[in-house]
This record gives sequence, structure tokens and C-alpha cells, in this order.
Amino acid sequence: AVLARAMRAQRARRRAYGGVGTRASAGETSELAYKCANERATAALAAALAGVSRTGDVICLHGAVGAGKSAFARAFIRAVFDDSTLDAPSPTYLVQQRYEGDVRGADGVVRTREVHHYDLYRLKDAHEIASMVDLGESAARATSLFEWSERLGTSTPSERLDVYVRAVREDEVIENVITLDCGECEDDEDEEDEEDEDDEEVDEAYTDTAARLFRLSGRGGDWHERLRSLDI
Repeated sequence: AVLARAMRAQRARRRAYGGVGTRASAGETSELAYKCANERATAALAAALAGVSRTGDVICLHGAVGAGKSAFARAFIRAVFDDSTLDAPSPTYLVQQRYEGDVRGADGVVRTREVHHYDLYRLKDAHEIASMVDLGESAARATSLFEWSERLGTSTPSERLDVYVRAVREDEVIENVITLDCGECEDDEDEEDEEDEDDEEVDEAYTDTAARLFRLSGRGGDWHERLRSLDI
């Protein structure tokens, strides 16, 4: 229910967001930090990013096992294709999972969109990376999500969005962070969905119910403009 609301907001942002904007040099970075009180807030953040994403984007997810990378990726994929029930498991054994569907863009035109979701955890060396990951094809056809992107090493694209996620201690004080909770993700027009929210289960990708800290670091391109346009 909350993800469905987030996706409606995401569609509005997609309609409003147009143009490529000013591009930065590959070495320039732009950073924002969000504290997500629960998985529903994480889904809202992922949907906001989905709303400003486009073909050719590379999003690298960093975090320990159970940090919430897979939950974030799933919410992102569901938001891109406007399907809150889309099955999008982490491709731990497959390495790559591809999704394709028709999506209405900011200009109102429906186009085919692809998302390539990679999990590189089991890849150990450059030879395995080269045999399993086709960065050129993904860049040309899709938005690419990489879990365990550190495995890319020198193949990591210089123009990308790095998303760092970790659990937040209950007594931890974090400065310069935007806090999101489920209350901020609600929409008055969805009162009929409220009864279902109490029955939602914590995603298995989370090892606990602690809040999550997401640090978004845009490198090159127009990530600075896009990150500043997020409205959750």
C-alpha cells in the first residue's frame, strides 16, 4: 500500500521532470543523506530515485549483508514499472536479472524500459566479471543496479550514483540528514489501504527492524540536479 502511494508520487515526478540538465565533470560529486525509519520509507526513497532515473544510469549499491540493498533494488524496480507486486528477488545465484516493460516518460510518450539488476557477491575475479557482466550492453539498453559493486574494481563507470546503506543505532545522532518515516509517505486518497498496512511483513532482506541510513553520492553527469529534484 505504501509503495503504491510512493509510485503514484513517483509518476508525478516523472511527468514533471524533463530535460537532461547541466552535466558535471566525471570527478564532481553531489551528496545527500536520508534516514529511513522503516522499509516503507526505504521504498519511498527508491521510488523517488526511480522517478528521475533513465536508460544508461548506473546505480551502485554498497552495504553489508542484510543492510537492505536488495529491498531498495526491488522497490526501485517495482517503481520503474509501476507494479507494486512485481517479483524482483536479488539475483545472488543468477548474477543478473533483467526486467523490461513499457513506461510512460516525462514527455507522455510510452517507451520500452529495461532495468538490469546485478548481484556480484559470488564473483571473485576480473575474468568472472568480464564473462558475466556486459557493461556496454547495459549502458545502451538499461538502467543498471549493482549490488556488491565493489567487485567491478577498475571497470566501475566513472559516471554513476553510489548508494551507501547501513543500519542506524537507536541512540545514534546523525547530522545533515533528511529523516523519512511511514507517516511522511502517506496519501489522503488511500485511506482504504490503511487496514492492509498493519499486516505488512518486514522484508527478508533486512536482518532487523532498525532504521537505515542511505547516503547518495552522484558522480558526474547531471546527478547533482537530479538528486536536488527529489521530492518524497
